[in-house]
Amino acid sequence: MRRAIWAMTLVVLAAACSGDDPTVATSTIASPPTSGSQGPSIEPAGVPDGTPPSYDRDLDAASLPARALVPPGTWPTDVWPAISPDGTQFALIAFAAKGGDPFRRARGLVLWRRFRDAPAWRAVYGVSDAPGAGVLDIHALIGDATGDGSPDAITFEGTGGSGGCGTWRVLDLRANTDVFKKATCDTTIDLSPDPVGLVVREAIFAPGDAHCCPSSTKISVVTFDDGSGWTVASSTVQPT
Repeated sequence: MRRAIWAMTLVVLAAACSGDDPTVATSTIASPPTSGSQGPSIEPAGVPDGTPPSYDRDLDAASLPARALVPPGTWPTDVWPAISPDGTQFALIAFAAKGGDPFRRARGLVLWRRFRDAPAWRAVYGVSDAPGAGVLDIHALIGDATGDGSPDAITFEGTGGSGGCGTWRVLDLRANTDVFKKATCDTTIDLSPDPVGLVVREAIFAPGDAHCCPSSTKISVVTFDDGSGWTVASSTVQPT
């Protein structure tokens, strides 16, 4: 499935920073009694160097040993399990390098997908942030952003600053690709349930506005289509 990248200037919701001590989320998912879906042939894309290519034990996503599924010398900082309507399971794992300057740690994401044939779990997609990229934390939100009924991930690689700056992506987990990527500041994005898509909130600064206090906020709802990419469904400006 071919996915278009939305070229509009957007930034995703800046989540609160997590601590430097690596921890793994304990969220769980309901799983049907299937071991996953064979699906189409999935070619790994962007998997960070050193990531194990596969994991043999046929566990649910929430039970995976995240520490064994990230590159050597790194530590899992968060895990987001997901499941598609056909029972295919995913585990999106954020990781960071151990030790060193917390403001200059290599970080990244690796997406694991469950298959019916062996090996049960395979690393299929990833994002790598070098130490010089200045990424301080990585957060994700799981939900249907593209309207195909399968889970996507809105991810944020935060670089800090008063504007909540960073690189934001929408990852289509089933298609194994990103459908949006943008680096910017002073904007948030969330899932839109109706219509299915994204809610984008962008600060608008009038001349003389302090950075803390924009005069208004532009709120846009955008939806995705395979052929045309992202389309603005509605847009309003509200005073703040």
